[in-house]
Amino acid sequence: MIPEPEIAPEGNILIIDDSPENLRMLSQTLMTYGYIVRCVTNGSMALTSIQHAPPDLILLDIRMPGLDGYQVCQQLKRNPETQDIPVIFLSVLEEVKDIVKAFEVGGVDYITKPFQTEEVLARIQNQLTIQTLRKQLSLQNQYLLHEINERKKFEQALCQEIQHRLLIETSLQDVKNVAEAADYTKRELLAQMSHELRTPLNIILGFTSLMQGEDTLTPSQQEYLATVNDSAQHLLKLINKILSIAHTASSQPVLLEREFDLHQLLALVISLWQTKTLAKGLQFEFYQAPDLPRFIQADENKFRQILMNLLDAALQATETGAIVVKIDVENKDSLDSNGMFRLVFEIHQMETGYSSNKLDISFQSFSQTAFSQSSTQQLGMSLLLVRQFAQVMGGDVFFESDSAKGTIACVHLLVKLADSSPGLTQRDIQLSSYPTQSTPEEIFLSMEALQHVMSGDWLAQLHQAAVKGFDQQVLQLIQKIPANFASLATTLEVWARNFQFDQIVAVIRRTARFQQLP
Repeated sequence: MIPEPEIAPEGNILIIDDSPENLRMLSQTLMTYGYIVRCVTNGSMALTSIQHAPPDLILLDIRMPGLDGYQVCQQLKRNPETQDIPVIFLSVLEEVKDIVKAFEVGGVDYITKPFQTEEVLARIQNQLTIQTLRKQLSLQNQYLLHEINERKKFEQALCQEIQHRLLIETSLQDVKNVAEAADYTKRELLAQMSHELRTPLNIILGFTSLMQGEDTLTPSQQEYLATVNDSAQHLLKLINKILSIAHTASSQPVLLEREFDLHQLLALVISLWQTKTLAKGLQFEFYQAPDLPRFIQADENKFRQILMNLLDAALQATETGAIVVKIDVENKDSLDSNGMFRLVFEIHQMETGYSSNKLDISFQSFSQTAFSQSSTQQLGMSLLLVRQFAQVMGGDVFFESDSAKGTIACVHLLVKLADSSPGLTQRDIQLSSYPTQSTPEEIFLSMEALQHVMSGDWLAQLHQAAVKGFDQQVLQLIQKIPANFASLATTLEVWARNFQFDQIVAVIRRTARFQQLP
């Protein structure tokens, strides 16, 4: 069933008059009543503006320099794309012959100056209503014809499409069920094996620790016990990581968020790993942003695990030189309404021996094909844990490989600023006052210089808005001009407020950047 037409008196109106005062008075009146209004001051600019953005109705002054109102209307009616736009003439002429000529060239109504607000509004609303009904009737006719043709085709194909989709969905569900069952079995087996291995390992560690305290052992025996203990510690560490990975993959992620002191946590973790790094003969460098918030709200345990596994991976992957750790806030000037922001960790100069692509491949759950040796197996699991926990916290981990500098690991974490924190402040922006207008040549030179500062999109948007006569859009774009181009901004603003869009278009088209726009 086709709904009854809804008449909306508001519309897009183009006013063409060589008097800025008339344009200003009419546009302000019409915008008060909810109309979208554009204004131009001559016939040539009007034709260009209409070609780029056809209005719903045109208010056209008869007497104008260059093309008069009659000539503009005749050109519009000769163009199939604009011939249906209703034109209401504006003039002080009251002779019968002038009114008759206005209707002969295609006008639909005639308003004499000085304007009466009630008369102008009534005539505009009447023509827009007629135009709306005409468009709706045409669209409804087209829709009915199209619907009749398409419905027959649709009904014929519907049964076949339903059957085809059912087959696809059934096949996909079968594949999904098989994959999930295999993955579940793999995780359960891995977790069970890890539990079974951890019990004897703890016994081995306990006995080796007791035996190391005996005074009767020779130095060689002490050395053997230390080797056994270190190997058992290494294996237990590996098993614990496997259990963490299996648990994270098999259960729904749960965040236990609380407020904590980020600076204190960093100091504790960094102190521990700095000792381990120095024991391996490596240098350790830690850089913390001076404006890093002290108190945040997040899952402290997962946060600590991310940092420790990241440092563990760096320690395993670096044999010489230094481990460089950096922490900062991404985009310091932005803080959303909920107080959320992103922390960024970077570990530099990791000697993984693999490209970032191979490191990304290693993140497939339990697929360590890219890490064949024992050391790189544990490296891969450390990084996998980092990614799993980071994704649970609304972030991720990325890698950049450089043959000279090694691999850079970058972790993004979404956290919340705690209530006890002073918060992240926004930078105050101060703009200098506008100077006076410039000469025509200075305007052109300023625009040439501005094109190297502003984007091509900005220039194209300003050109399009000026061509179409959208004064508010032009003014908004002008406000984006930097303060050191204040003189140019003032000139453009004066032109826009006086509807001299042809001046703006002319100076834009002279620039080199405009010639390169698509």
